[in-house]
Amino acid sequence: MDILPDHPQAKKQDPSTITHKEVSPEESTVLGLSFAWELGYTIAVPAILFCVGGAKLDRYLGTGHWMFFLGLMISLVVSFVGVYRKIRFIMRRMPKDLPRKKKKHRKSIDPEIAKEQEVLHALFRPPSDK
Repeated sequence: MDILPDHPQAKKQDPSTITHKEVSPEESTVLGLSFAWELGYTIAVPAILFCVGGAKLDRYLGTGHWMFFLGLMISLVVSFVGVYRKIRFIMRRMPKDLPRKKKKHRKSIDPEIAKEQEVLHALFRPPSDK
């Protein structure tokens, strides 16, 4: 289990001495799927609990749909905070010393590929009224 960076047992290291291992495509796929799964239940569980709870309170109190909407708003806030914390945790763990990818300029595209792309774009353009 990982120790959070602000945990007392976490050792403070100099960022220049930290080495990062390369992640294989298979590992990155698994990491991406696990992150998507976590985000899914981070959003779904509060929505189900608070919305169902609000609907039951509406039936019990006879308040129309006010408690359902209140539960929906609370679930949105709880989900947002949960997603924010997960993203912040991941961003802290990401290496800061990786080189950025260079942007490819449009002129560096192979002329055959550019021609194929232009044909595909022409297929999906709406017809002109000329």
